[in-house]
Amino acid sequence: EVRLATLMLYALGTLCGPVRQLVRAHLVCHSGDLAAFPELEDRAEFARLKACGDVFAKLARAGVGRRNYALGANASYPNNLLRNVARGAATGHYTLVLDVDMLPSEGLREAFLALAATLGAEGPPGVFVVPAFEIRHTRRLPGAKTELLQLYQVGEIRPFYEELCPRCQAPTNYSRWLNLPLGSPLNTAYAVEWRDPWEPFYISANSVPPYDERFKQYGFNRISQACELHVAGYSFSVLNNAFLVHKGFKVPSEFHAQKDAENQRNKVLFRQFKQELKLKYPGSLRRC
Repeated sequence: EVRLATLMLYALGTLCGPVRQLVRAHLVCHSGDLAAFPELEDRAEFARLKACGDVFAKLARAGVGRRNYALGANASYPNNLLRNVARGAATGHYTLVLDVDMLPSEGLREAFLALAATLGAEGPPGVFVVPAFEIRHTRRLPGAKTELLQLYQVGEIRPFYEELCPRCQAPTNYSRWLNLPLGSPLNTAYAVEWRDPWEPFYISANSVPPYDERFKQYGFNRISQACELHVAGYSFSVLNNAFLVHKGFKVPSEFHAQKDAENQRNKVLFRQFKQELKLKYPGSLRRC
């Protein structure tokens, strides 16, 4: 699988211009595995491909008949490790760490950089919360807030995790955000206090504390990092005209069978993590 992954990345970088220009890939392997530049005989496998679409078609076929090594095995997905690898390799001052199934609103990068240029360095550290939503699979993703509001009014879009864990996103204050005036440039609309178990998606300086890599699989991997930001003194400001969208409504029946057991294990680890934060930030009066 390491060999296949390196070949995929090589082909995408060679034949897909937008991927080569806009995407930086980092391959994380099991210890003992080695990711190396593809050998000539391996690269020949893709030599007959002429266009980017050919690469994606070949990649789709490559998965047929293959079984994911993690299915049915004792392999814990290291989501926080991967987040740290991606963030550590980012060259910009700001980062937005997203799950692979989340898409940002159109023009978010350019609009935020324009906002960032107006911000001073004074004051306490802070992060910029981007409200997250879920949309029905059959709907086209909205590009602007006006489109999102129309879909929200007819029940085709809803706050992220509304059915699974409303409290996990409640501090974002969706009702307030949805009723903000339209038409203004991207800006901070209001500040909110962190409270358990909020797990916001946010833009931040790349110097924020890393994700704790002990949290794997499902549960508490993002809450723990947001909790540390709170204890460390960070503020949370919600952006007015920016949002994220997850394709498809999140429902309990679509989760893997081990989800509850994984969540329980990480819940125990989270209790330990919160005690460790008291030692790490002895001067802080904030608690999770």
